[in-house]
Amino acid sequence: MPLSFANKYDTLLFILLLYLYFFLHELIHGIGFRLESKNIKFGMALEKGVLYTLCQDEISKKCALISMLLPTIILSFIAYPLGIIINNSWLCYLAVFNLSGAVGDLAMTFLILKLPNDITYIDYDNSIGCTFLSTRDLSKYKSPGVTYVSSGIHSDKLINKSLKKFYISKKSIIIILVYTLVLILISVLAHIL
Repeated sequence: MPLSFANKYDTLLFILLLYLYFFLHELIHGIGFRLESKNIKFGMALEKGVLYTLCQDEISKKCALISMLLPTIILSFIAYPLGIIINNSWLCYLAVFNLSGAVGDLAMTFLILKLPNDITYIDYDNSIGCTFLSTRDLSKYKSPGVTYVSSGIHSDKLINKSLKKFYISKKSIIIILVYTLVLILISVLAHIL
């Protein structure tokens, strides 16, 4: 099922859908966190290569697993077969893009599965990291793509309460604008030539 565009507007529509799909991915993480938390933050830091969802309440291992896997299950493992059933190549490609973007979520899932059952998960303030709390030494637990940084004592004072509910860095706005303009230019040139 090849990805095909009938006209230059289809290309732009697909790019827009891709952006929306990535935002939907993060929103679904938030839905997973929402099972046990109301303190959820969303953001974009493309200069770090991430869209992110932070949960600034302690949640259980089970809730953390649900939140990590939910976007992949819905937007890839359900969307791809659905795309095949309804013969929609765009949905299939969006599902594949989502799966490739979920590599970090899958690495985190494998780590969480290895961790003791008493762990709790919390994001203090880092868009590319998280914190696991446990009575045990977690430094011996490894997972590909995940780096152990440090041990310490949990304190609510570590939670960055100044973070906005929704945050987009200035660099992210510039990156989106430049990327979109380049894609529009390529699309227009491809249809002119």
